[in-house]
Parts: sequence; C-alpha cells; structure tokens
Amino acid sequence: MKPFIATGLNHITLRVNDIRRAEAFYSDILGFTLEKKMGQSMAVYRIGTDSLVIVEAETAYDNTSKDYRVDHFGFTVSKPEQIDEIAAYMRENDVSIVTGPANRKNGRFLFITDPDGNLIEIFHEKL
Repeated sequence: MKPFIATGLNHITLRVNDIRRAEAFYSDILGFTLEKKMGQSMAVYRIGTDSLVIVEAETAYDNTSKDYRVDHFGFTVSKPEQIDEIAAYMRENDVSIVTGPANRKNGRFLFITDPDGNLIEIFHEKL
C-alpha cells in the first residue's frame, strides 16, 4: 500500500527577496488576484483551484546564479497564439524571457523568470 496518493496540486510556495516587488509582479504583470496576506511577509494568490504562495526569504537570492529556487512551474493558456501575445507583453514590461516562444511536439511554450529568478513556463498543449 502506498503511504500517500496525491489527488492534485494544492499550492506552490516560492521564496522571494522583496515581498512588495514580488506582489507587484504577480498582481500587476501576471494579473493574479491576491487572495489573502498572512502577516507582512506572505501572500497567497488563487489561480483557478490552485494556490501560489510567496514568502519573503531570510536570505537573498543571487540573481547571477543559475541555481533556481524551484525548477519551474507552469501555467496553461487556451490558444497557441496566446504564447506570442504573452511574450510581447513580457518584453514590454521588461520581464526576462529565458526561452521561446517556441513549438514543441504537443504545443507551444515560453519560459520567463520573475524578479527573483523563479522560472515560469507558460504553455499551450494540444489535446
């Protein structure tokens, strides 16, 4: 018997250097709605049925490092052409694009980073 069977992804928690700067990125740039604040150093965003939690770290992240705090997390979009629209929007807002937009076997994708170097994939997948 397995000791644990996951039924879904409940949340991802990211450590950030500056909670206010991170909140501006996730609210203003990505357009997520703040669900609640937990003290001065934690914020929770609801995305559909999932949650993204950001918490201010006690130690700073070195932006020149290639050692990401989380490998990446991904968000889906409903149409492949949205990937190019999102890439243009990210460029307009000086968001770092790591790779893409590009095609893959089952869709189209784009990788960006938030201000603290967390890698984010935005993709459309053909069903």
